[in-house]
Amino acid sequence: MAEVVLSDDQLQSKLLKWKKRLRLQDWEVAISIIRARDMDLDDCQGECHWNIQSKLAWIHILDPVDYEPNKSFPQDMEKTLVHELLHLHFAPFTSDDESEMIDTAHEQAIDLIARALVETDRQTNAE
Repeated sequence: MAEVVLSDDQLQSKLLKWKKRLRLQDWEVAISIIRARDMDLDDCQGECHWNIQSKLAWIHILDPVDYEPNKSFPQDMEKTLVHELLHLHFAPFTSDDESEMIDTAHEQAIDLIARALVETDRQTNAE
């Protein structure tokens, strides 16, 4: 798997594409690339904050400067974007008092779905 690093403009373009594909056009989503020190969670590639009632979301993608070069998998900003967008579909089923096991399973499922969607899109566009 190759590294996928996007500029701000490319990320905005991908956001429009994936909002449409994931049927999230009714959400207002702001996206930005931020440094690791400004993320709410440690050791993450992205994060999503949302307000379900107003359908507003803020997505932060890890700045490539802070991506550890010795990670098992190269950084893929598009996959991270799709992962964070998928959280919006699952937001109604998410609670602050989820157990760590449920939260981990939730994250793993979203990650697998995001990876499958992005890989399928790339295969389709390569043909």
